[in-house]
Amino acid sequence: MAASPKDPAYVPGYSDEERQRLVEQAQLFYVHTRRLLFDAGIGPGMRVLDVGCGVGDVSMLIASLVGTEGAVVGVDVDPRSLALARQRVEDRRLRNVSFAEGDLRASSLTSPSTPSSAGSS
Repeated sequence: MAASPKDPAYVPGYSDEERQRLVEQAQLFYVHTRRLLFDAGIGPGMRVLDVGCGVGDVSMLIASLVGTEGAVVGVDVDPRSLALARQRVEDRRLRNVSFAEGDLRASSLTSPSTPSSAGSS
């Protein structure tokens, strides 16, 4: 597998130990994270982008909130974390979660044109 990226913005790094720490942290804060996401309005049928998804714990939690009619896409810079996240999703047979490698800090995203403003002068 490719080497994990060096990222000065993520001080803990991308080691196997850090991935395990993330799993344990997610278990510890599960109830609070679920409540936060519920209070934020995450619910059935929504499509959610999880930026910096790591090993996928929050993505999987969101998947349970959006249900089979919803979808979650997790994005992370670390290919090894994503490989673990994909394996965990496969082990749980979740069909509404996918992952993509990337760094949204390096992307120039723009707002899509709305029908009322498209083509107007």
